[in-house]
Amino acid sequence: MSERSIEIPCPNCGAYMKQERVFCLRCGHRLIPITPYDLVPEDFMYPPDREGLDSLRQFAVLTPIIKEFVTNKYIRNVVPWLSRRAAKVDFSSDVGSTIMECGIILGLKALPRTYIIPDERINAFTFGSDDVQFLVLTSGLLKSLNGEELKAVVAHELGHIRCDHIVYHTLAEMLMRGVEVSSSIMGIGLEALSPLFRLILLSWHRESEVSADRASLLAVGDLDVVKSMFAKLSLNLTGKGKSMDSPQENLISSLSEIFSTHPTLANRTKLLTEFYRSPEYVKARKKIATRLKFVKALVPRCRFCGATKPITDLFCPACGRSLL
Repeated sequence: MSERSIEIPCPNCGAYMKQERVFCLRCGHRLIPITPYDLVPEDFMYPPDREGLDSLRQFAVLTPIIKEFVTNKYIRNVVPWLSRRAAKVDFSSDVGSTIMECGIILGLKALPRTYIIPDERINAFTFGSDDVQFLVLTSGLLKSLNGEELKAVVAHELGHIRCDHIVYHTLAEMLMRGVEVSSSIMGIGLEALSPLFRLILLSWHRESEVSADRASLLAVGDLDVVKSMFAKLSLNLTGKGKSMDSPQENLISSLSEIFSTHPTLANRTKLLTEFYRSPEYVKARKKIATRLKFVKALVPRCRFCGATKPITDLFCPACGRSLL
């Protein structure tokens, strides 16, 4: 019995896609539910990051305010600018394929809407809400990095999404860049936030980068690749790109200055090397290898007889064929 090209409808937009793609090429929504074989944040999150997030979530009264007056307002300001000035990435393109591969490895629920902005600097950043996320890459990044280094950058940014960093990250970046600029753009006086919340937020921001670095390393499986990516991104400290001429462009520029609010390069490398040599890293890599091996099996329909099946069954209950 020969294999079939089985297509299933996207639960979000209804478009039919090959089930082994895992994600919809049209909208980026996940076609296949998360399974026990998929990576979860607990597999790679840096403990101080997890503790910091738990502390931030204790300020539950601030969460609706942050989402409405910071995250949602930022999206409403920046997305129209991106639509006019940046090129949207098609998930069937080479860059889109890299994003999809990293999304499968990290167990994302949906791929971020991705844009490439014309800027010579080597930068990337994410922003968004619980409902929709965005990934922004610069043209300089694509020109300067090789395929594996780009994969490392993309996985770093998707690591932030997988660990639910996005809402608090945006707010932390605003605080680091100064209340006056962010207030004028966002329409909220961030100085009104409690000193304790601000202290926890800015301290947590650095810890969260360690988790994203771990996601990067897990995706490429090569410490030297991540170190090389670090070295190229560090050129942003002295590199110059085209000037920005609008509040939205200035805000994008400030959000993408990756090293100014991150741990030092030496410390990042040290912490990542420790993770690389740890049992947790070995266990997570094995889990990733298993998930990629099972990509054709963890599907809702048998590719041989077309019968429906439980997602996690590795053998078709109808025809008995192995789907590995």
